[in-house]
Amino acid sequence: MYFSDCLGHDRALSMIKAHLSNSRFSGAYIFRGPEGIGKRMVAKIIAAQLNCTGETPRPCGNCSSCVKTHKEEHPDLHIIQKGESQIKIEDIRDILRQANFRPYQGQVKVFIIDNAHKLNSEAANSLLKVLEEPPKDVLIILITHKPQNIIKTVLSRCNKTTAHFLAYYAEGRIGLALRLKDTPLLQEKNKIFDSFVLAAKPLDRNIMGQSKEQLQVCLSILASWFRDIYLLKCGLSDKEIIHSDRHSDLLKAAQRYSYKQLDDIISVISESVVFLEKNVNSKLLLHNLGAQLWKV
Repeated sequence: MYFSDCLGHDRALSMIKAHLSNSRFSGAYIFRGPEGIGKRMVAKIIAAQLNCTGETPRPCGNCSSCVKTHKEEHPDLHIIQKGESQIKIEDIRDILRQANFRPYQGQVKVFIIDNAHKLNSEAANSLLKVLEEPPKDVLIILITHKPQNIIKTVLSRCNKTTAHFLAYYAEGRIGLALRLKDTPLLQEKNKIFDSFVLAAKPLDRNIMGQSKEQLQVCLSILASWFRDIYLLKCGLSDKEIIHSDRHSDLLKAAQRYSYKQLDDIISVISESVVFLEKNVNSKLLLHNLGAQLWKV
């Protein structure tokens, strides 16, 4: 049971790995998507890594903790699975009770609520008590293929990463943040970073074939990425960065770039925005931008 067993979800897994590597995986999360894509499997791998006692890389898959997690027998792993039945307040009361105790064998108590859209209103409202202020050694993962059926107050407690990104990316403009909320921007921005900025050689074909408006968004995202690197390099608090889900990548980049190089890159991005408005050939524009990134 390893992350390498999960195929086809590179962007989502990169975010999860970043949070795990920086010990930022805590509180409550919601895994949503079509049935049968491996949401529960990933949740169990996270539980295994958090409580693995074996050799790195973790989860090792061989220690007693990993074996128990795989078999769903670990005393600090609690899975609520009711099939097609409703999840009732009695089920949530057990979470509230268990969350008050320290982990029995591992470092973190992990609660996985499968088919979280089956929470009835009474159970969902009761769950809010622990979602609002989860203990530092408690992780709650809600799994669903029908997020629209989960009450909004529960969803909002499980989307801190998205909310943080939207708030900072929109620079406090709530109207813009609300418009972006239902777009795939969070996934798209990580695709841009992985295929263009962090690639061995940033090739313009990785983000070609897009409209002028889409390229404007790409340039805005790139500008916010290098803004984060610059400010981290200056010693800014981690809480102020836009792309908190890519914290480890930003820290590595801060070591890679000098202030002069960051100034040059940000200038090229700004010039690219101007040139795009003047309808300069987008392929040439992106090629020049990629060349600037690759020469570092």
